Amino acid sequence: MLAPTDAESLATFVAVFALASLQLHGSGSADAFRYKRRVVSKIAGEATEQLDERALLRNLVATMLLYHYEMSMPRSSSGGTWVTFFCAVKHIINTCPAMDRLIRREYAVLLDWIYYHQALSEFTIRHWKAPYDGCGFAAVVRSAGVVDGAGPGSKVVDDSIGCPTEVLELIVHTCRHAIVAPRPEMAYTAAELERATVLEQRISMTLGDFGPIPAPTATPRNRRTMVADLHRLACLLYVGRAVHRVSGREFSHTRLVREGILLLGELQSCQSAWPLFVVGCEAADDEQRAAILEVCERSRGDPRRRSGHVDATQRLVVAVWNQRDLDEKGEVDYMAVLDAVIRGEAVMPLFA
Repeated sequence: MLAPTDAESLATFVAVFALASLQLHGSGSADAFRYKRRVVSKIAGEATEQLDERALLRNLVATMLLYHYEMSMPRSSSGGTWVTFFCAVKHIINTCPAMDRLIRREYAVLLDWIYYHQALSEFTIRHWKAPYDGCGFAAVVRSAGVVDGAGPGSKVVDDSIGCPTEVLELIVHTCRHAIVAPRPEMAYTAAELERATVLEQRISMTLGDFGPIPAPTATPRNRRTMVADLHRLACLLYVGRAVHRVSGREFSHTRLVREGILLLGELQSCQSAWPLFVVGCEAADDEQRAAILEVCERSRGDPRRRSGHVDATQRLVVAVWNQRDLDEKGEVDYMAVLDAVIRGEAVMPLFA
């Protein structure tokens, strides 16, 4: 469908060239910037309500590639413009009538990819700025597997984005209704409360009573499984803080922290900013914090490294540690600490 000979698909391929040029030659690449401008000019004039299925698919892919282009830029160069392109993606999927036609299995990877970034942008919005000033479309699961009843967290979803959909859905529930007092139009229904409870229980059951760290074996564990478990642990830690308002001293919470740090150590490096941030902020003593810093250091040298997110994540984690250390009596609410640290950023941080 997206063959290079297809003139209508030009925006997608130029976006690929822009991203490739940026990866090869760095943020100063004139070619990368030229390709980016061509993509923007190509898709900017198209009204979303007039897009058919093929045009919608092309525009979504091209705009997501521009979003990743900005994600790959150094923070000093991007100025947070990833927000502009991701808001454009959210606008397209929420205003284009043809969107329902993409809910098919052949497009599942694309839709899961978008949902992953939507869900984690909810976290950023909650802590960095006043909620829903501007780009306020709700994140909705559009995976064909989930819509058809295969169930969130299935193998297909995990393999496509590295994070169970049920984790992302619970993050969205938590960010929309637990941290900021809901607006009247965002009233939480009984069904939504029940859904959030079911999601939390399902994630807890998946991890089990003894956590995701098995007894040592000669066979290496599957890295994708470990990354999915890391997201599950981080999700339960965050829900505990945001919804249940745990103090952090409860045995169940400290166990999750310990398991998360052990899992990060087993992974050695982590290219997923959100779980690294959530687990890292919970590190309470010198040994745990040293383990987190070691993971950050190894992540910088990982050939899978996709952007400069490690430096930004470590800086935020250390800032949270500093604030917690100043509050020796534990009088400051943990979520208030996260708000203060994240809102202290001049540019909206990225956790995807």
